[in-house]
Amino acid sequence: MNPRRIQILDAASELIAEKGFVQTSVDDVITHAGLSGKSHFYHYFKSKEELGHEVLARQFDVLGERGLAILRESTLEPMERLEVFIDSVVAIQAERGMRGGSPFGALATEMAEKDEGFRIRIARVFRNWTDEIARLLEQAQDRLEDGADPQRLARFIVATLEGATTMARMKRDASVMHGVASDLKRFVAGHVRRPAGS
Repeated sequence: MNPRRIQILDAASELIAEKGFVQTSVDDVITHAGLSGKSHFYHYFKSKEELGHEVLARQFDVLGERGLAILRESTLEPMERLEVFIDSVVAIQAERGMRGGSPFGALATEMAEKDEGFRIRIARVFRNWTDEIARLLEQAQDRLEDGADPQRLARFIVATLEGATTMARMKRDASVMHGVASDLKRFVAGHVRRPAGS
């Protein structure tokens, strides 16, 4: 990707995280990126909406790749990896400036409703997570209770974390994420068979 384009995206990401998409103007981005004028901005982006689309796409790609890296961490046992993944989703949201929700959350929802390509991109992140968690649970199948379905359980885990993020944003209370994550880990533990004699 062109260095100037990356410079604009980085500047926009910082501003959106701080002020929100609506309050961030093209002029703000131009100033923050150190551009000499609007012609430089419009050479790389047709509109503020296109810029918002690309900022979010980068955010979700990073989020998706970090999540997958944790789920594939071979030095940890499968169920340990799952707990680290759940904790990481909470940490990533906090890292992105959550004060009751991610500053990108509302824009992501808006973009997904307006842009089918972006909706598909977000859906792919969640599908990849679900598939990877299902594979992880299949690796631990001998530890799961009889009748536990790895795919359904994986889908429930991802949906719960996504719902918790939305609830935290609506309530403007980041502790919602922590509470739901703790409850989710207890729920998953309820599907794990206790060692014999315990």
